Amino acid sequence: MASEPDLRREIADERRELTNAVADLRKELDKTAERGKRIGTVVGAVAGTLLAVRTALRIRRRFGD
Repeated sequence: MASEPDLRREIADERRELTNAVADLRKELDKTAERGKRIGTVVGAVAGTLLAVRTALRIRRRFGD
């Protein structure tokens, strides 16, 4: 059986590993959130452009007749 100092050392090592794992997960989540923001911006820009083009074409048809 392991002695008390050995058990404490093992617990401290495990705690350090868990802390590092949580930090890594947070970094990954931050990266994913940034990607999501960029994708949202691009989708919004494309949708706005399509709406503007559609509106311009309707106006052109209406006044072109």
